[in-house]
Amino acid sequence: MKRQRILVVGAGIGGATAAYTLSRAGHDVDCIEIKPQPVMAGTGICLLHNTLSALRAIGLEAPCLEYGFPFQVFRQFTSAGEPVMNSPAPPACGIRRVDLARVLETAAADAGAKLRRGTSVAQLDNTPERVVATLNDGTKKEYDLVIAADGAYSKTRAAVFGRECEARFAGQSVWRFNARRPAEIDGFCLYRTPDGKRVVGSFPTSPNDCYIFYLENSSEHMHLPADSMDALLRERLSEFRAPAIQEALAGVERPEQVVFRPLDITLVPRPWHRHRVALLGDAAHAPTPQMTSGGGMAIEDAVVMAQCLEGAESMAEALEGYCERRFDRCKTIYDASLQLCLWEQEAVPNPPRSAELLLKTYQFLGQPY
Repeated sequence: MKRQRILVVGAGIGGATAAYTLSRAGHDVDCIEIKPQPVMAGTGICLLHNTLSALRAIGLEAPCLEYGFPFQVFRQFTSAGEPVMNSPAPPACGIRRVDLARVLETAAADAGAKLRRGTSVAQLDNTPERVVATLNDGTKKEYDLVIAADGAYSKTRAAVFGRECEARFAGQSVWRFNARRPAEIDGFCLYRTPDGKRVVGSFPTSPNDCYIFYLENSSEHMHLPADSMDALLRERLSEFRAPAIQEALAGVERPEQVVFRPLDITLVPRPWHRHRVALLGDAAHAPTPQMTSGGGMAIEDAVVMAQCLEGAESMAEALEGYCERRFDRCKTIYDASLQLCLWEQEAVPNPPRSAELLLKTYQFLGQPY
């Protein structure tokens, strides 16, 4: 296709990658982000083998590996820190979210994408031929394509697709924090209580740092006091006497060091486009984190979107091809992640059953997309 005028709504992982891949392909890309400042905080993210492959295809694997910590091992421990299992794993890389954002946003800007912060969509006039976008500052511009990459709670999706696809609670919330990396945490590590009901996970995000998470079940959203998050975290992890976990917890001295979020999920039915507005990343498919693949699927989306625009003769053909290539793959990851989440909420967990599904889905991720 000829050079297209494209608006990307959202500059998170999927939006920034889309801004980069589309600019790199020669399109005229504007990217708007409602947050006024760049990513300066956050925890970590695991880039699995499929995500590294996608980043390699667009020339961004090397800087991610440089900022992050590559690993190829999976370890399990008791909550006391006694080794249970060590096994090789497909190549992966842990990286701090702030570093990944830096890589993606820098690449997008260098490729020619124009990023505007503190900016959102006020109105979209969407037709089969074009989209006229009115922004919150009154700016009005015509585009050939608008990509909604504004997350699980996407306002763009709600405005164009309706509210029937709104995110819903999955029955779990996640506690997250960064810590200095103990030598033991050199890959993806799980620490499990004797009854199998409670698990803490961790992986390195740089030679000096690691990311630690804990999933908590509840029947509805939990509302917790913001000024007590550090104490509440230590209370929940008091049973985990593993030296690596206790060493990491010792560094949590302020409530703002703890990131707490309910897991709200959605999978939008196909097609993921209405006329000239298309969904990408969590706006289309927001899974639970059990497969550590939400960000990875968004990166794949962006790569495939650019490929489909390049190979099609019309916008309709490009968007149909994008949905055809992405829906089933993303649904497989969404379904597996949710199943693992639901099994973790059962009264009697079955780790071998979960491990079997994990292995099967990791193998699926290695297939071409």
